[in-house]
Amino acid sequence: MFKEIRPSNVHLIHFFMVASCRIECRWNGYFSIACCREVGKKLTKTMPPSNHRDTRYMSMDGFDKTIRLSGLSKVKNQASRFLPCRPFQTFELAKQPFREVHINASMCRFINSPLHLKQNGMMNGDKIESHESVANMMAPVQERERNDSIEYQEDQDEREQQDDDQPKRSWAIIQALLLIIALGLAGYNHYLLADWELDTQSGEMVLESLDIGRGDECYEGGVKFQAGRDANANLLLDDDEITASTVLCHGSQGASGSSGLAGLDGVSPSQPLLQSTQLLPGDACPSGGATIATGMDDDKNGVLDEQEVVSQQTLCNGVNGAHGSNGGDGLAGIDGNPGASALIERYDAPSYLCNHGVVLYFGIDDGQGQGEPFDGLLDDDEVRTSLKFCFSPMNSERITDIVQGITNSFTTTCDQGGFLTESHRLIFAATDGINGCELYISNGTSEPAQLLLNINPSGESKPGKELGFTVIEGSEQEVLIFDADDGTNGRQLWVTNGTELGTFSLGESLLVAPVHWMSGVVLRSVQGELLWTNGTELVPLDQHPMWNASTSSGIATSLSGLSSLGSEMLHAEEGMLWFNAEDSSTDNEAYCLSADGILTHWDLNPTSGTTFVDWVSHGNDFYSVANRGTVNQLAYLGPNGSSQWLTNLAPVSGDTHMGEVLGVHMVNDALVYDARISGSDSTLWSTNITSTITTQLSNQIFAPGSTLGGVVSNNGLMFDCFTAAHGTELCITDGSANGTSLLNDAAPGVTSSNLVAAVSLGDHWLLLASGYDGTTTHGVSLWSTDGIELSLRYNPWPGISNSSQAGSYGGLLVTSTQVFFIAHDGSTGHEWHRWSHGELSDDWVVLKGQ
Repeated sequence: MFKEIRPSNVHLIHFFMVASCRIECRWNGYFSIACCREVGKKLTKTMPPSNHRDTRYMSMDGFDKTIRLSGLSKVKNQASRFLPCRPFQTFELAKQPFREVHINASMCRFINSPLHLKQNGMMNGDKIESHESVANMMAPVQERERNDSIEYQEDQDEREQQDDDQPKRSWAIIQALLLIIALGLAGYNHYLLADWELDTQSGEMVLESLDIGRGDECYEGGVKFQAGRDANANLLLDDDEITASTVLCHGSQGASGSSGLAGLDGVSPSQPLLQSTQLLPGDACPSGGATIATGMDDDKNGVLDEQEVVSQQTLCNGVNGAHGSNGGDGLAGIDGNPGASALIERYDAPSYLCNHGVVLYFGIDDGQGQGEPFDGLLDDDEVRTSLKFCFSPMNSERITDIVQGITNSFTTTCDQGGFLTESHRLIFAATDGINGCELYISNGTSEPAQLLLNINPSGESKPGKELGFTVIEGSEQEVLIFDADDGTNGRQLWVTNGTELGTFSLGESLLVAPVHWMSGVVLRSVQGELLWTNGTELVPLDQHPMWNASTSSGIATSLSGLSSLGSEMLHAEEGMLWFNAEDSSTDNEAYCLSADGILTHWDLNPTSGTTFVDWVSHGNDFYSVANRGTVNQLAYLGPNGSSQWLTNLAPVSGDTHMGEVLGVHMVNDALVYDARISGSDSTLWSTNITSTITTQLSNQIFAPGSTLGGVVSNNGLMFDCFTAAHGTELCITDGSANGTSLLNDAAPGVTSSNLVAAVSLGDHWLLLASGYDGTTTHGVSLWSTDGIELSLRYNPWPGISNSSQAGSYGGLLVTSTQVFFIAHDGSTGHEWHRWSHGELSDDWVVLKGQ
């Protein structure tokens, strides 16, 4: 049978010749070329050395005809002999001396054995053999070639002798017969070529590999392999040519290893010191000067001793030159603007903060900000600094007693409140045992609180039951919005400025707590729409008064195809409003509306909807814990609509439950959250927002945030945690493994502390908890901490075994000067208490009398 050598396996044959040549195939499988001698000339074959694969022929005319073949293929179990020349294997070459001729091996056909030539190796059928293996097989073959060469030479001599005896006309007859035979074989060869080309049209087998990006098919990407026959010979696999395919996914990144133990402290190096000594005028320096000495502080005493001096130089002051003559008077300058006076104003300390104290304000009467210049008065914007002195402890006390005596004034559905800073008014929900749960007001001191408005005369309005109280600092006045039920219209949104006339319904039912955005707040109605209010009007979000008609129309069109807006997620920061919504296909994803009216959309799960667990923003960047398939992971949502999965935590089974207890918090440049990889308790993790490296912060801290959640201050994240050695206590982290630790063991030993509530206050945290102050064990009291130690601030019910049960109703309400909370003092039941935090947050100086 005949087999084509494909163009991809072509070997070029270079040789110099002056005679006609033909290509032959040998049964022993070696591809060789023999030159036919010209008429009247003898051709003698000379065998090459055993380590050389050239076949060299010498003619009688002295021309050296060398033929080199770079690739060989072995056909096993065949006799080693030359085949006779065949017409279709003869190629006439130009008879020009020393001309280089290139022959494409694909022009040759081989008999009996399919032969493929491949660079750097031999292929016989489907078996690849190296040059080394071929060389090993060549040894016996080369020996046979020597014997064949001797036999061949003897045959040649005998035939040449016979040729001399025959008449020359016999050659003419033989040549004619050979010509006829050659023509016949050429026709037969043409037939075989046509038939052979049909056989080769079936196509070669092709294997393709395609890279796969990150997605549902492969979380970390991978490679897709496709196989098939290239029927159209375009060297590519078309879709209809693929007969088999498979996908290999890259493995998931393993969890980061735990941090190694801290190394031993090295020896502190000696510090270089420079010491300067002033020289009085004298012989060394007539005008005085200085001596500069330098050296290493070897004994580390901070002083450059005499034996430590390495170099010393003296620098003398120059001598003053003679006075020059006075110049003439210059022209008088223009009058300058009159300077503003520096003013100091003294005021008595606010009585609700300090019973005996003064406040000193320092400023310049220059009209800075909204101030009036040169009026002799120090306006608020003209104040540069202040000093505040209190000559007694700052005020901390119970301020209400709605129901006289031991009876509580609050219940679990009637315990919310808010604070108006400008008027210093605490507005809250309480029950007096007669009117039910209604709206009350206090001036923030121990003076009796008053009923502000009986919203539901026939029942209870329960102000703030669903949404709590939210303050809005409007351009004209400060107001609080809250939810209440008037007994007629159901639970609606209400507003108050602290007066009865200024308390009224805005007339809409709401479901989700509001977020501050664009000089007001955004809320979600029960119909699934987003609304905006500044405390005066309540309008659909697209009708915000800051937008013109064109912008409002565009936003309304963009939002018209969405439903369930803000049902899971509603968050705002710096002119950006993030929320979830469902499109017409009920695909729940994230959206963001900017203050410019531009709506951005993300599709975290293209094949299914996304559920959002917790989130945090950092400028225009948004980070959320959301489901990636069936497992919670951390995602980044960029301002241009881009997104990236930041984590790929692999739990032993089920879900990671990421962010479901502690939530996700931004601490320095790290996102800190809880996740469960194995077991039943979550552990503490962080992901760096720059490097996206995820780390388990501790393998000794469990169940972070199960009681308090997480509270961020300027010093880090504080949360409750459980350890085997201390039970449930306070922990703190700065987002790194080395900065994560137990904050304080308020209840020494394995006994857990009673942790109730916590809020941040600048660089500190305020905490309602029971604890030990070094001498006494206290029931639930108010504590503060800077992240290093815990300090007792106020105990509403002092005494051993007493507990105020603070935080059982409501939470911690922090204002600019005080913190309010509900507690029991042992005699009046649960009422509002306050503690002034000026020593921690402000510049108050407390001077306690002896």
